[in-house]
Amino acid sequence: MKVKKFDVLTVPLEVEYVKPIMGRLFCLFAWVMLVRFKKFNFTMNGQPVFSFYRLIVPRFLKGGGADAE
Repeated sequence: MKVKKFDVLTVPLEVEYVKPIMGRLFCLFAWVMLVRFKKFNFTMNGQPVFSFYRLIVPRFLKGGGADAE
């Protein structure tokens, strides 16, 4: 079994812009703050088995609103 050493995980976030320009600037700031790079180490009985890296990136989805369920 081959394990990938690097993986990209996208996390969907639902946003709605009230003021489009300020909302997009805030989304850019939030995107930079929410991007994470993690290293995972799997161990068994105290011995390292394998490790891999994961890049966690938010993906903004347009949605929501007063009429949304």
